[in-house]
Amino acid sequence: MKRKGTKYYLTFTLIWATCVQMVQAQPKVTTVQAKQLAEKTTLFTDRETYAVDEDILFSAFNVSPPAIRNAEWSNILYVELVAPNGESFIRRKYAFSQDATSGALRIPTGLLTGNYYLRAYSRWMRDYSPSSYFYKRITVINPFRAELLEPGENSGNTTGFESPVINSPDFRIKTTKKSYRKQEQVGVEVSVLNSEDFAVKFVVSVIPKGTESEFIPKLSGSDEQKFSPDFIPETRGLSISGKVVNAADSVPMPFTLVGLTIFKENPENQNVSTNEKGQFFFDLSKLRGEYEIFISAKSNEKQTPLILVDNDFSTQNIKLPYVQLDLSKESKKRYQSLTFNSQIQTLFRHQKIEKELKSFSSDSTFYGKPDFVLKINNYVAMPNVKDYIYELMPQLGVRHNGKKTSLKILGIYSELAIHDPLVLVDMVSIFDIDRVLDLQPDKIDRIELITMPYVRGDIVFGGIVSFFSKKGNLAGIDLTSAGRFITYNMLSRDFIQDASDKPNQHVPDRRNCLYWNHDLKLKENESSGISFTTGDNAGDYVIIIRGMDKTGKTKIATAEIRIE
Repeated sequence: MKRKGTKYYLTFTLIWATCVQMVQAQPKVTTVQAKQLAEKTTLFTDRETYAVDEDILFSAFNVSPPAIRNAEWSNILYVELVAPNGESFIRRKYAFSQDATSGALRIPTGLLTGNYYLRAYSRWMRDYSPSSYFYKRITVINPFRAELLEPGENSGNTTGFESPVINSPDFRIKTTKKSYRKQEQVGVEVSVLNSEDFAVKFVVSVIPKGTESEFIPKLSGSDEQKFSPDFIPETRGLSISGKVVNAADSVPMPFTLVGLTIFKENPENQNVSTNEKGQFFFDLSKLRGEYEIFISAKSNEKQTPLILVDNDFSTQNIKLPYVQLDLSKESKKRYQSLTFNSQIQTLFRHQKIEKELKSFSSDSTFYGKPDFVLKINNYVAMPNVKDYIYELMPQLGVRHNGKKTSLKILGIYSELAIHDPLVLVDMVSIFDIDRVLDLQPDKIDRIELITMPYVRGDIVFGGIVSFFSKKGNLAGIDLTSAGRFITYNMLSRDFIQDASDKPNQHVPDRRNCLYWNHDLKLKENESSGISFTTGDNAGDYVIIIRGMDKTGKTKIATAEIRIE
């Protein structure tokens, strides 16, 4: 035990040292160290053959080395559906933990019939070769398009396939009988031997026979641990990163103030300073849905900042093996049944729609209750903002130093004279003070002040000056020349259709997946009961239980039933 503890201590020391180097300087990570720091994940899906517009239901397992997994390294998992040439068709992000995650990806209606790959990785894994990501083959059938997915020029090769242990003796699946009627309740008992040898959860699905397969390619180069320190692990939640360079010559601008605003019900503002390479990193926490973001950088007399935002998904080239679609008579019959059922289900599908509130609200700010508030409408109208400051705000001064204009909070704290205040308009950081002073007073609701030094992260501000417009539209200020707007997808808000829900008796039940459980807990030598209702489809079905032992080996057990 002492030797094992020493090993974990050394790994944690290596993790800490690498993080420090990632932030401060270019790290030198050896091949051995890179292997110790490498993350790994595995995905199980409800099946492997789908029609377009169906959901791929998945459950992810975190199979990283224990020291990395227990250190709460990466908290975000990126999942994509890609073609053999690496082209991505679905992209989603999910909260990731020691117990990994689960979710659903809706297959686009326009996708060509063919064999694709589901792949998963963390941001930290992008520092390694893309061949180290998880890949699993997924067959997609599109009855609305006659074309088939072509191999293309960039198809790659495999060095073999990872073979799971099928019909493992570790699992037991027991049904009350082998044949059932349509719309009949089915009870199943599942159990596992030696549960301590497995991960904490198991996955169970009930699907049409023939829609399952286990095709996990082992790609050439997947054992190599090449390391390029471009990304840091997302230990807190979703992040956004990039670089600030001089627009004239693309030279990085180190130690430049960068502001970010997320436009949501209560707009969120963050500010960081770039590192010595001009890189910036923002923590977006666990927001879900799609938001508009504005990023701006502070210019100086000699340089004009240009903001380059990193792509949130992997852009590394990858060549995946092209696998020709099985067009045998039996397979075609299965595809026809699958797509027919899918179309019927789509007609009656009920989705839970979650509306994201994006209207502006200024009732909540990160700095709390302001020290001073000036309500513009309480006073006689003045020509410009500068007049309001001169006449009604003795705590705030306007300074001119050559061509540069700045605001200063006046007070007893010495830091106020050293540091500039954080200036906000509707929670957006504004670094060009002349733009603020040019705002039309009739468009401004109020001005709030924090009249003492304010610390955010490693940045000290000489107070806060916060302008709020009447309509939440930034009072008409032109932001496009000061930064850039981007539409950013946060964590997935996908609705996961529970295939085990009791169907509506007045609606045709044409489910292709009769049951899906992404997080079944089993204790050793104790059975767990599951139940589902057969649909309106006759045919042979397979009950599949999947688990992963602590060596990383996938083990599977199946049992067949027939619906008459």
